Amino acid sequence: MGKRKGTDSAATTPKKAKATTTSSVTAGTSGTSGTSGTPITSDVLLANPYTKDYEMKEKAILFFRRLQSNYGGKKRTPKLEDELCQDIKQHMDDEVVEPWDIKTVLKLNDQAAGGNEAEITSKLADGILRGGLPRCPKCFGGRLRYGMPKWETKPKSKRTSPLKGKERFHCPGYFDDDQYVHCYFEALDGVDRIPWKYP
Repeated sequence: MGKRKGTDSAATTPKKAKATTTSSVTAGTSGTSGTSGTPITSDVLLANPYTKDYEMKEKAILFFRRLQSNYGGKKRTPKLEDELCQDIKQHMDDEVVEPWDIKTVLKLNDQAAGGNEAEITSKLADGILRGGLPRCPKCFGGRLRYGMPKWETKPKSKRTSPLKGKERFHCPGYFDDDQYVHCYFEALDGVDRIPWKYP
């Protein structure tokens, strides 16, 4: 998908960045004289081995920067999280940002990028408001998740936990080559979030 060649000069001026910002946007040189704007790329995406080959559209980069300015670093409340999810969904409906753009930002932050549109939107909102989840401190390979583990929703599951019924940090395990490594790490708190990166 090609990049938009011109951008509105007011739209390309980022607002004051929050303290969690670890990204930069580079304006490239336009090949045609007299154009109203120059292409925008993200140094952070280019520097990351998982996202370096993905060309994100300018309007998507600017959208993520607006989310950073409007929501980054704010105290999470259910109302604010719902508002953020609706903001993301609206811009997906308007084709400003695509699901693959969101998955790319999740990969940039070493987060699990699987799931449907509602699930990846929730992961993005959680990361913006609370920071990214680190790798599991027990197995060091699994990506931590927050919420109810999927096994709790299975009626025939024999697995149990003293934290059953509570939202919590948990590790689903990971694949080591073609072998699945199980992990049963769970915690209500004590997990330090990592600063969220923006394209």
